[in-house]
Amino acid sequence: MPTLTFFRYPGSMKRRLPTNPEKWLQEIRLAIADARKSKPFGILAGRLITDANLFHLAPLVALKFRGRRTRGAEADKVIETALANYVVNSEQHGLTSRPLLAFVLCYVGAHLALDLLDEHEAEAILIYCEDHL
Repeated sequence: MPTLTFFRYPGSMKRRLPTNPEKWLQEIRLAIADARKSKPFGILAGRLITDANLFHLAPLVALKFRGRRTRGAEADKVIETALANYVVNSEQHGLTSRPLLAFVLCYVGAHLALDLLDEHEAEAILIYCEDHL
């Protein structure tokens, strides 16, 4: 799937980092809604964007929400890390049948790659989201 580019408006996209798992879930719900806005554009690119493959957009939305560039070395690292987390966890956690959890995993994985979370924080967020999403 080709890399999507999100336009960045100076100062308008950067969000404060959530401070607890409940606030992370609130932001992740906003991130899912933001990613879903891309569905009509997938058709123009010859790709159908569904909830089942929405996780591909999670690292890009994470970069957008943090006010980071969606192209370049940092973006490549974030995207690769997030999607690698999906591959590693997909079968064990049944992510193909749990698309929103797949999105959460990639979104949180992107923040790990950005060094904005440590593994303990990421795990707490994932557990909370799995229980409340």
